[in-house]
Amino acid sequence: MDCNLAVMDESNGSLNAQHAQIDRELDAVVAAGRASRWPEYRRHLGVLREGLAQHIGFEEEALFPALEHRAAAAVKALREDHAQIRRHLETLGAAAPEQDPAGCLAELDNLAGLLRAHHEAEMALDPQYASRPMPPLVLEHSPALDLRGLQPPEPIVRIFQALERDPGARLRVILPHEPVPLYGLLRERGYSYAGAPRADGGFEVLIERS
Repeated sequence: MDCNLAVMDESNGSLNAQHAQIDRELDAVVAAGRASRWPEYRRHLGVLREGLAQHIGFEEEALFPALEHRAAAAVKALREDHAQIRRHLETLGAAAPEQDPAGCLAELDNLAGLLRAHHEAEMALDPQYASRPMPPLVLEHSPALDLRGLQPPEPIVRIFQALERDPGARLRVILPHEPVPLYGLLRERGYSYAGAPRADGGFEVLIERS
């Protein structure tokens, strides 16, 4: 396996295995927050957000369409859970944990409860859920810089600060929508870029030296 990648599934590509790894990453975020280790907190939160985005994408594209014909109401409720999970993640991404650690930990506790209930509902709806084959979640050790929830021009400011800190490195950023004004600024400074919509509703851009 590429040493720059982490596979969020140690044994197989099942949906249940994805849930188990997401739970462990959530535990790591909480532990870092309780210990006031904020760089570690942000790193694990970024990985958690990326893992949940991939997992939700797998479910909505591969699992839910197969179940909707016989359980439309239940699948609708699960999709609503996904929307609520995204809202929790957006709140956590926009928060300043150093200034409100108790609020962030409470938000994480609410997210953990929602994820448990969501998984139980999926298991009840589909007894074969645990073993349904799915590709493992693969995440980079350095998660994307998630800039959703910030007001302009802060996202662009942070992007160029990150590029200045490590000019030769590739940078992945997540924004609420396609950042068309950013593209011209990147070209002027000698950077190329590629972007695509994400399953969680954001827009991800990869930036590197031309």
